[in-house]
Amino acid sequence: MQGTQRGLTLIELMVVVAVLAILSAVAYPLYTNQVQKSRRADAKVALQTIALAQERFFTINGEYAADLSTLQVSDAIRDEGESDEGYYTITLNRSGDDNEQFTVTAAAAGPQTDDTDCATLTINHQGVKTATGGGTNCW
Repeated sequence: MQGTQRGLTLIELMVVVAVLAILSAVAYPLYTNQVQKSRRADAKVALQTIALAQERFFTINGEYAADLSTLQVSDAIRDEGESDEGYYTITLNRSGDDNEQFTVTAAAAGPQTDDTDCATLTINHQGVKTATGGGTNCW
């Protein structure tokens, strides 16, 4: 009587490993791309919050605020100049003869610096939204 052996041969095991490697090579870049896109929401929220706070400040004072510390925004934005989740560094520039213009920029920071498609997001006093880095769907 001869017993039947069960199990995988080395070739079958190597085929499974190769298939898993190919799937991983495709899935990981797609995953990181989606994570980067989801982190952009952090910048969008911060920029739109600052733009609204600037409009409130303008209504009360007749000019836009010169820096983030005078705006009614979150502590992270006001005190540290970064978005709430910390993936972007926020800068505010005021311009114009009577300080009637502003531009707010969110530059990628920390792990988000790998997002080269949308390295910076910007909004100005007219609500015009732009991005640098070559991405076409940043906002």
